Amino acid sequence: MHGIVGHIWLPDFYSSVEMKINESISNDSVFVVVKGHKVLDISPGAKGKGLRRGMTLRQARIVCPELDAIEYTPKRYAGFAEKVWEACATYSPAVEPLDETEAFIELSYCPDMLGALGGISRYVENIVGVSPLYGIARCKLVARILSGILPEARTKRFLGFVERVVSQKGRHIGATIVIDREKELLEPLPVNMLWLLDRDVLSCLCRLGVGRIGELQRMDQSVLVDMFGQAGYIIHQYSLGMDYSKVLPVFPQNGLTFSKTFDFPVSDGGVLSAVINEGLSSLEKKLDAAYMTVRKLKIVLECGSGNIVSRKKHLAKPVSTYGGLKRICACLLKEIFESGDLNAPVRTIFIAAYGIVPVKTRLQLDMFAPYKVQASALVMDEVLCKLQERFGPKTIFPGRELQLTRRDKFLLASEGYIYEEGKRVASRYSRWKSKS
Repeated sequence: MHGIVGHIWLPDFYSSVEMKINESISNDSVFVVVKGHKVLDISPGAKGKGLRRGMTLRQARIVCPELDAIEYTPKRYAGFAEKVWEACATYSPAVEPLDETEAFIELSYCPDMLGALGGISRYVENIVGVSPLYGIARCKLVARILSGILPEARTKRFLGFVERVVSQKGRHIGATIVIDREKELLEPLPVNMLWLLDRDVLSCLCRLGVGRIGELQRMDQSVLVDMFGQAGYIIHQYSLGMDYSKVLPVFPQNGLTFSKTFDFPVSDGGVLSAVINEGLSSLEKKLDAAYMTVRKLKIVLECGSGNIVSRKKHLAKPVSTYGGLKRICACLLKEIFESGDLNAPVRTIFIAAYGIVPVKTRLQLDMFAPYKVQASALVMDEVLCKLQERFGPKTIFPGRELQLTRRDKFLLASEGYIYEEGKRVASRYSRWKSKS
């Protein structure tokens, strides 16, 4: 499935971790995890006593006097969270945590999405002891709403739009899916469900009497631009469920790998090359899905005799300069065969692509795609010139990076400016062409 983003949420994460690392605490214990005098998590034994997340500790003690409080300590939870995100990264090319309890997962090109979510759920239940919940959509904005982390979104109309995946091979999967109905889904929800927007923007909308996202959808885009400047374009898009930001590959931390173990050792170079190319194709798809490239490549061949032969390649230039990953691996494999180090048939192939970095590109047409602006090379050059006049002569706005970081205020403003300049220059260019 192309263009699919998942949001994973681990409810009761902190209390479950506390019960694992502290033998004196059980499911019946009445305690909360507190961060800055605010209740961060509630133990199973404390539920049903009127406690809520977000309460102050003072309010919680009034409601439940026998309550014990455990202070939030990042070091206690970081190790458990990293294990979960690394496990997610075995199924996804990019995992972007927001904190210890939630993360975005890139699910594009995942051949068996439900199987992957089932595998992640089983791992999380074994390690942490909680059942994760998932929201699946075409963008981060909607996926996070669907996972359940924002309980205010759970209206009756909301539940009528979503599709729930409750089981996979007999096991429960807490996944909620919405594809291609984002606008209808968001319409009845309160404006503060657009969690990507700044609090100042949300407060301003509330003061103007805009309480529901549907009211924001019906507003003319030009009105929002007059009120909020260039960011008004983005506000209007968010109200329609359009978010073009990508999942940043914070995990996997150690790169992407591919391995193949043969039933019988193989000595045919053609067979080895075909298997290696198959593995590299899957790695390239994952890298492309996350808009990433690699700086190092390693191939390891384990012989049936136990002998291990390996080669590494450090890439100082973009992968395309070397002819792609397949070309690089073909050269490494040829080097292994010509060296004579391979003295027995191969039992296992292992490939690792690491040193993952964002793709660096110049201003591209794809940054205009959300706005359906028709632009030529002349238009692009003039828009870039205008941007550099406004933001400085050394300013460069890579198209893919602009989408990756579109929540940043500066980039939001600059993207709106690009849109306006693109329309103006395209219009002028069309008039000039018609005259000529």
